[in-house]
Amino acid sequence: MATGTSQRVDDLAQDLFEVVTQICLSTLRGRRRGGGLKEVEFLTLSTLHAQGTMIVGEIQRILGVLPAQMSRVIRSLEARDRPLIQCRINSRDKRKIAVVLTHAGEKALLDYQGARIGGIVDRLRKLSDDEQDDLLRILHRLQDLLELRGEG
Repeated sequence: MATGTSQRVDDLAQDLFEVVTQICLSTLRGRRRGGGLKEVEFLTLSTLHAQGTMIVGEIQRILGVLPAQMSRVIRSLEARDRPLIQCRINSRDKRKIAVVLTHAGEKALLDYQGARIGGIVDRLRKLSDDEQDDLLRILHRLQDLLELRGEG
């Protein structure tokens, strides 16, 4: 029985991964035009929005990217006509760079989220009220489980 349950959970995880991938792909189409954000740039801005000022190495560890890639992302976000982040030497450790989200960065983040959420809303409207309620209940439960994982 455990094997059947284990296989069911594996299959469910695979299906969920495929759905999340499809959502990401379907809402990303054409997003890089006109100075849009790359996914890793969005994740960087989102992390800064949630955490406030952070050290570059902290962002890199959270995102799971290599130092060279993180450096390119930081340069890209800082080198825009209206910089999306601001970097400065950390006051406690002069070897580290502190990064903060600018007003332009917050606007870019919200614009990106709005466009992505709009694409998801279009799809969710096709679900019945009961299906939406079921999905909401399951999403809240998954969020609870993800928060527990972060604590352990």
